[in-house]
Amino acid sequence: MGFNPITYAIIRILTRRGNNHVRELLSNCRNATALSKSFLMKLVSDNKDTEYGKKYHFDEIKSVEDFKRLVPLTTYDDYAPYIERMVEKGERNLLTSYPIVQYAETSGSVGVPKKIPVTKQSMEIYTKYTITRVTSLANKYCKERTGRRLPIGRGFNQLEIVDRTLPDGTPLGNISGSAAKSYKKLFPYYLTSPIPVLYPKGYMPMMYLKVRYLLADRDASFMFSVFMPNLVDMMVYIRDNWPMLVEDIRTGTFNSNVQIDDATKAELMRVTKADPGRAAELEAEFKKGFDTPIIPRLWPKMSFICTIGTGGFAAYTRTMRTFSGDVPIDFSIYGASEAMMAACTEIEKPEFALLVDSCFFEFIPAEAPDDCTDTLNIEDLEEGKEYELILTNLSGFYRYRIKDVVKVLGHVDECPTITFSYRKGQLLDLAGDKITEAMMDEAIRRTSEELGVNIIDYCVFPNRDVNPPLYEFLIEPVSPLDPSKCDEYRQILEKHLNDVNPVYKECRDTTEIAPAILYLQQQQTHALWRDLKVLKGGSSNQVKPVRVLDTPMKKNFFYKMIEK
Repeated sequence: MGFNPITYAIIRILTRRGNNHVRELLSNCRNATALSKSFLMKLVSDNKDTEYGKKYHFDEIKSVEDFKRLVPLTTYDDYAPYIERMVEKGERNLLTSYPIVQYAETSGSVGVPKKIPVTKQSMEIYTKYTITRVTSLANKYCKERTGRRLPIGRGFNQLEIVDRTLPDGTPLGNISGSAAKSYKKLFPYYLTSPIPVLYPKGYMPMMYLKVRYLLADRDASFMFSVFMPNLVDMMVYIRDNWPMLVEDIRTGTFNSNVQIDDATKAELMRVTKADPGRAAELEAEFKKGFDTPIIPRLWPKMSFICTIGTGGFAAYTRTMRTFSGDVPIDFSIYGASEAMMAACTEIEKPEFALLVDSCFFEFIPAEAPDDCTDTLNIEDLEEGKEYELILTNLSGFYRYRIKDVVKVLGHVDECPTITFSYRKGQLLDLAGDKITEAMMDEAIRRTSEELGVNIIDYCVFPNRDVNPPLYEFLIEPVSPLDPSKCDEYRQILEKHLNDVNPVYKECRDTTEIAPAILYLQQQQTHALWRDLKVLKGGSSNQVKPVRVLDTPMKKNFFYKMIEK
């Protein structure tokens, strides 16, 4: 693309704004305890005249203790009748006095997708701590290591923004796409994907189109995606289809096997040119192979990758680094449709500082009984321990059990830093062994290292139909393993699972749990699952890994993909 003064101005403006937002984030960390309490007091004061506020006497709340005494712990079911009235009848001032600008849909990873009200205030938090925050941190990282500012160039964003509305015109969709809408006018100068690709109308070959335009831009300088698997899928697609992509860039056309409707094709052709020089550069690099990181070779200005790549996505991060090499990764944010809850304060540091200007946080120790209602505040947390997260957000959810369990890793001044551990109800537990997702991820990581082959994904079926019960592990290696050695692989995995969860070892030693069974899945199994979820109307920005085969549909799909 060459130097573009508008792109230059956008990057510099985002960096300056990001500097302010990062300073604000770090200032909040220094005063987290006091700010957390003042946030709550303002929230209940602003919402004391809502229907919910009147029911629970918000006008009587003068302290955190009053709040906990008067307001009960809640789940989504407590809000569903209010949200139905809001959506179906257009009623307002039920849960929140703040203006509702959208309804976000959950990914439905646990249960049926739900509608979550999003207020103007919560949308501002999403915008503040995503794109500008990482631009500032990446610029700082670049200056510390090279002495130069962040390179100027457009970047790749995995987003697909589908405009859907409720009958009253209120937008409906995933919040990550909506948060980006405020930058729409800047997209042609800031992102490699043309507007028709960012705002698809009906079915389009999205992977082909996104990659086609990213490869064409030699000066691309960053990558954004909500989840790391999407970026790995993209790099695998490039690896498997580069001859077609190079030829289309050389000729300025679209492959005849790629189905694009005539109207969209005509719109795209206005911004598509033949580029034999770029095609020759790409072909030369591809012919060198993928044994060394190819991203820096394809895009010399690539300066950061921003995506959620921790927890269940850690295996994908390891795979991504085989493509990206030393390109730094920002692990982005920890959030959900209900709220953005925490954000990274440093590039390449997978820890998230709680956002005390986004939510009021309470915590229940993970080992507490299910009926425990006594909660802790942020100043009460201990490093190294796990807690169920309870949040009160800017969109009308109060003392909401989001069902996430987090681990406290450390602190930035007064503010705890956390990482996601597991979802309540998503534990593997056949005989009191309580295997968390974090434990399984670590056992898989160690198994990958011992085998010398990255296990990019996995899922587990807890088989209670046999006596004693057992686990059936389905693993997807990034390169083929020998199916005849499945029992050998199983022994290695169980050895590492014993190490990370001694209770599992005790259950095996006492034969309360039988030896596991291990199956190899065909390569690209989990990518195919994500594709199918998107084809059925899901968003690529929200499809999460399948870890527990807890429905017949999941079990049928993944067992059909076992290597014979």
